[in-house]
Amino acid sequence: MKKIFLSFSLLALVLTGTVSCSSDDNSTEQKHTQTLELKSLKGNTVNVDEEVTFMIAVGTTAIEGAQLYVNGKDATNPFKFTEMGTFKVVAKKEGYKESNELTIEVKKAVADISLVNTWVPTHVNVNIPMADPIAMPYPKKENCEDDTLVFDDAATVKFNYHDDSCAVSTTGTTWSFNEATKVLTFTLFDQVMNVNVTSLTADKFTIKAKGDQFAALIPILVPDLASSLPPAMLALIEVELQFDRQ
Repeated sequence: MKKIFLSFSLLALVLTGTVSCSSDDNSTEQKHTQTLELKSLKGNTVNVDEEVTFMIAVGTTAIEGAQLYVNGKDATNPFKFTEMGTFKVVAKKEGYKESNELTIEVKKAVADISLVNTWVPTHVNVNIPMADPIAMPYPKKENCEDDTLVFDDAATVKFNYHDDSCAVSTTGTTWSFNEATKVLTFTLFDQVMNVNVTSLTADKFTIKAKGDQFAALIPILVPDLASSLPPAMLALIEVELQFDRQ
């Protein structure tokens, strides 16, 4: 009887070990078939010097201890991209299949573009019906400082301009800009001007409108033409004024 009991006990131990080993083998085999999933929490386009956190998971389960590689080199997570360019990112961990490859585009950060600035008029274009267009540098007074158009964030505008002796005068009250229509409204020399903003970058700024919208500025913009332009003609010409940021 003791021999029978002992035989059953040994058989149970063998079976238990077999089941246990089989379970471990299945777990390991399943683990090796799982593929890491890699995702950037800031999208695939980022700015230079921006720190990006990557999520590494299998399904909904986050995987700890995975190693990140950027262009084949070990990387930390989060990782800061300090150069512009295209970067390939993958994650690896022993016991798992390598993750999907992410392509991260790193670009130079674009400065906020705003009219709030000090602008220097640089060029004047005038289109006149039945006549050759006029394209000329802004008529800066010789040996004087630059004239400036200044927009501040309190909705105040100032145009600082010089006479032949370089004495400076200032005019201006308020301004507003409709982002949707790109129409800039500002007041100089007691005239309300409504002009179209045709381009606006961090460094340059261009406005265009019919001549009557620039009536108060015509003697400054095109002094040689001002005396020969009757008021009725102003509504027919088109004036474009270009600025550079100071």
